[in-house]
Amino acid sequence: MSIDIRSLDDPSAWNSLVTTSEMATPFHLAEALDVLADESNTTVHRLVGYKGQEPCGAFPVFTKEVGPITVAFSPPPSLKVYYLGPVLLNVDKLKRRRRELRHSRFLDGCVEWLDAEHSPAFTTVRTGPRYDDVRPFIWNDYEATPRHTYVIDLEPGTDALLESFSSDARRNITTEYDVEYTITEDQRGIEPLIRGATERHAEQGESFPIDAAFMRRLFEELPDGVVRPVVCRCDGEFAGGKILLELGDQAIDWISVADRDVEIPVTDLVDWWYITQAVDRGVESYDLAGANNRRLSRYKSKFAPELTTYYRADRGSWPALAAMKLYGKFR
Repeated sequence: MSIDIRSLDDPSAWNSLVTTSEMATPFHLAEALDVLADESNTTVHRLVGYKGQEPCGAFPVFTKEVGPITVAFSPPPSLKVYYLGPVLLNVDKLKRRRRELRHSRFLDGCVEWLDAEHSPAFTTVRTGPRYDDVRPFIWNDYEATPRHTYVIDLEPGTDALLESFSSDARRNITTEYDVEYTITEDQRGIEPLIRGATERHAEQGESFPIDAAFMRRLFEELPDGVVRPVVCRCDGEFAGGKILLELGDQAIDWISVADRDVEIPVTDLVDWWYITQAVDRGVESYDLAGANNRRLSRYKSKFAPELTTYYRADRGSWPALAAMKLYGKFR
């Protein structure tokens, strides 16, 4: 039986499907997709594949007209979203042959739908770390390039985790400092965190593509607990923090800022505070990101994470891409 591909407009129905998949990320939620579409001036298509009446996969794709051509993305560009792509549904109990066949037919159907409805000159997808088989993209003439992230397994618990960290990380976390500081989850931290990230990028000669209004909208429109701004204050003054994302048993370190002039290792302390809180909530994996950047990888590897692969899959006309000069905006 072939896979029927439909565009699902009902956000509640979409969320009910994607949240059953361990491959889904916070950005797969309908509310996040709508914000990303608005911010990137694209149109989002929530594709769902059905084998009979049973859903077997979900794939959010964004399209945009650029002059005379159409381009497609998942995720959309220039919003610091590391990955998105398809997720599989109701396949865990299938034997390998049936699972792979269903996966392949689902992806075939999505590609056919996209070609028939929008005929994009170029399509680019970055799959999530739990989407572990990129062959159906390759079989549909995509070029797949491996990317990397760092993931900490939180299941061993805080004692075992601390013991696995490097000696300087353990020292930074356990030292008693002669500075009065607090770490709290606080939505009021969104503005200073985004301002700090913008300033830090400017120091490096780079632009920071998102603003506080975008982050505030995500915080307000996504379900409670998905967007978690964590703030460190020294002597009552903002010293840094993180904006983290959670869905189910996984967490993502998204935006990170630290004042280099304060006398405590802000980032280490915020990471450890968050890890202890997340473990208590039942979070099992913490994506630190940063593994594709040599400078960041040196810092993040001290937390003994697993190097985890995800993929960028591209298909289409490279001359069209060069003419748009669009993909260079990706980070």
